[in-house]
Amino acid sequence: MVAYMDLSRNNLHGHFPTELTNLIGLVFLNLSRNHIDGHLPDAISNLVQLGSLDLSSNRFSGVIPSSLSSLTFLSRLNLSNNNFSGKIPVGNQMSTFNESSFSGNRNLCGPPLAVKCGSNRSDDIPSVPNDDKEENETDEWFPLSIGLGFASGIFVSCLILWIKRPWGEGYFLFVESVVCWIERAKIKTAQVTVTKKKNRSPLILYRSNGVLKVNLVWMCCVTYSEGIQK
Repeated sequence: MVAYMDLSRNNLHGHFPTELTNLIGLVFLNLSRNHIDGHLPDAISNLVQLGSLDLSSNRFSGVIPSSLSSLTFLSRLNLSNNNFSGKIPVGNQMSTFNESSFSGNRNLCGPPLAVKCGSNRSDDIPSVPNDDKEENETDEWFPLSIGLGFASGIFVSCLILWIKRPWGEGYFLFVESVVCWIERAKIKTAQVTVTKKKNRSPLILYRSNGVLKVNLVWMCCVTYSEGIQK
């Protein structure tokens, strides 16, 4: 009768061999650090003499069978670093194991883990922590808050300029003077030809990249300046 079986670190692949559940005298079973995948069968409860079970660092998935709680001799359990999901079974021996027995399974929930399960089903996916929810809500509101702040700034500025007419006129005069100054600086660096015609406002012509252009902004600045002087 087989009582001790250690097949760890053997690069084993495939599903859990159900034939092992027929070894009712098995006391120690170690299949850790392999590549075993699939579900852990409910028939694992047939190993009534089992005292130590190590299935860590494999690729097991699905829920942990509740039949494990019927193994009253089980004193050591390690299911860490797998892909188990749902709620950890409770009762009997299952209540004696600490968090390290189930760590590394991102979709497990329930005691002894700190992750709480949903209230709808026993195999629910773990509920999202409050910190993650708050972070997601912050990410969603951040672009909206920027847009609202920008729009509010423009609205308040326009409202002030509309209420305080002298301020508005001073602001636009300042903008016009800046534009005129920029245009003067541009024209000084270009070849300028001034053509004056009778009864017409002066047109400023200059060459840029070999193309003759009319600087209408400069014409407006000149007209505006002459108006002020009058």
